[in-house]
Amino acid sequence: MGKIRKISLGDVFAIKIENTDYYYFGRVLFDVKEQYKEKIENHNYLDWYGKSVLIETYKTISKTPEISEFDVILDATFVSKKNLLSEDISIIRNIPINPKKVSFPEVFQNVHTVGILFSLGELAPLTNFDTKYVDKTKVFPTLGNMYYIQLATLDYSGRRDLIEDQEDIMENYFKDSDLRNFPKIRKEIYENIGEDPDMSYYDLALKHGFDLARFY
Repeated sequence: MGKIRKISLGDVFAIKIENTDYYYFGRVLFDVKEQYKEKIENHNYLDWYGKSVLIETYKTISKTPEISEFDVILDATFVSKKNLLSEDISIIRNIPINPKKVSFPEVFQNVHTVGILFSLGELAPLTNFDTKYVDKTKVFPTLGNMYYIQLATLDYSGRRDLIEDQEDIMENYFKDSDLRNFPKIRKEIYENIGEDPDMSYYDLALKHGFDLARFY
């Protein structure tokens, strides 16, 4: 099988787990370069993620590159498209994306001329926090590492037996890249910006004038 050089929105992929006979699976939810062409001047992080795709992974771990159940185990992580395609990867089908179900990593951005922003997708509302508060987590825009995405997918799927180096198992694989891993702090952030943390990204963005569906 030849090297995969292109991957598209909605593609479901299988990645061979090194030194095993197993595969894990995921799907491309958002391709920043291909979809985000109308730039919004609100300091959101999408330009920073310009060569990245947003992916999810699934609970299914299989000895064949086939999947029939799509229980999400790892939700919405940005990875370099180049790094994703450098894996032992195959595309097995395409499933159209429902934009109402897409979410994005949540991070801080410290913009010198503006202040501390809470960034997710197209949104970047200003907060009243200072750098001391942000230093509690130091969660800023960060690209997902394919190795740790594999580890987290296996770990959360109950397949630690397939993790070759058991010392690499972590309690929190995304503590530096997504505030959704800090429920208490996340609640404080949403209170600070006056929004509901249980509202979907789609509805929150729509409330602020950004309809994610326009990209699909």
